[in-house]
Amino acid sequence: MGASEIFLRKLGIPQVRVRHHGNLARIEVPGSYLKFVVEHAVEIESKLRELGYAYVALDLLGYRTGSMNETLNVQSPEPLFTVSISSEK
Repeated sequence: MGASEIFLRKLGIPQVRVRHHGNLARIEVPGSYLKFVVEHAVEIESKLRELGYAYVALDLLGYRTGSMNETLNVQSPEPLFTVSISSEK
């Protein structure tokens, strides 16, 4: 458990995950705690910035196991157009 999760538990959230996406922290809490996180947004954002995150996001789907695996099988969208560069003159 990382420092950000320890902080959030001490704040009063019994079940929490902070998912790391580079410089973004994605907070997952049970649905019943979404409002609590929003009400404490300034304090949470300040602490997580102190811990090194540039951005802090609340996952609106709430806490769930395996959420990091949800995008493993997602197909990339088809490009809108392609560009071909020719060296012929």
